[in-house]
Amino acid sequence: MIWFDLDNSPHVPLFRPIFAELSRRRQEHFITARDFAQTKDLLTLWHIPHTLLGRHGGKGRLGKLVNLLQRGRELARLVRGRAVTLAVSHGSRTQLVAAARLGIPALLMLDYEYTEARIFNTLATHLLMPAAIPDQRLAQAGFKLSKVIRYAGFKEEIYLRDFTPDPAFRPALGLAPQEILVTLRPPSMVGNYHDDKSEALFRACLEFFSAQQNVQCLIVNRTAAERRLLTAALRRRSNLRVLERAVDGLQLLWASDVVVSGGGTMNREAALLGVPTYSIFTGRRPYLDEHLQEAGRMTFIEQARQIDNIPLQRRNGSAAFTPGNPDLPAQITEVILSLRRSGVA
Repeated sequence: MIWFDLDNSPHVPLFRPIFAELSRRRQEHFITARDFAQTKDLLTLWHIPHTLLGRHGGKGRLGKLVNLLQRGRELARLVRGRAVTLAVSHGSRTQLVAAARLGIPALLMLDYEYTEARIFNTLATHLLMPAAIPDQRLAQAGFKLSKVIRYAGFKEEIYLRDFTPDPAFRPALGLAPQEILVTLRPPSMVGNYHDDKSEALFRACLEFFSAQQNVQCLIVNRTAAERRLLTAALRRRSNLRVLERAVDGLQLLWASDVVVSGGGTMNREAALLGVPTYSIFTGRRPYLDEHLQEAGRMTFIEQARQIDNIPLQRRNGSAAFTPGNPDLPAQITEVILSLRRSGVA
């Protein structure tokens, strides 16, 4: 049996095609999830069976450490006694702790090199990463290359394969045909990579976009802390709205004319869909995002004055989307199954 742990919203669409592929192959698996951001709501939206366990540890290091140990212990208690042969996640530290405690091999996916290499090197049996990130970059970031397995493409392409634009989605948001939709996501307020500069850039974006004519701003926030960041701006501007319910994120991005985000996954999704994408992430830049910038598919905003130069116009959203690697879900599934079959996972 394969055990998946989902501890953040992007992991739900990420693993959804993998779950479908495993079910098609009649491979037994089960899912645990952390009650954080929209993880629970997305699992419910797509009717994915799961066991909800634990919450986020908060912004402080002590809270994160306590949560790491506590949720790790709770996961181990839940999984103990099950015939689990492989644990799989995208960056779940608590699953690594639980799997190590139970002696279960762990496959950890990740696509951001400037993260906690030490715990991943120590507790993960294998690290599954995009082939585009150079070995030198990973070695400089402290990763053990002997543990790294590669796959071709972006992790976002695992689920972009199944994307079909819904022409009814944009009208359902209450937008007039010629209104410009700017979708914004605040920088994480509780992530390890939180930076005050990103917050300042986000506030500048709110001021600029909400002052423009024929523009509607839809804000995708994940936590109460992010909502507090928005409170003052929401009172002042009538064309600022917060997304109040879980929706299909890819449909929202496709319906957008501009996307501005303080995080990696949403930016890469939008860029790969061909939507004008602007990153206000001010931490150490992921190699994959640099790659998209070099390809002209993403722009980094470093100073508030750059925001004034963002073009605001309706884009042609009627074109079809063509995925870069349509076989990626099956390829990732095969990696997972081959590790389980090998007996040395």
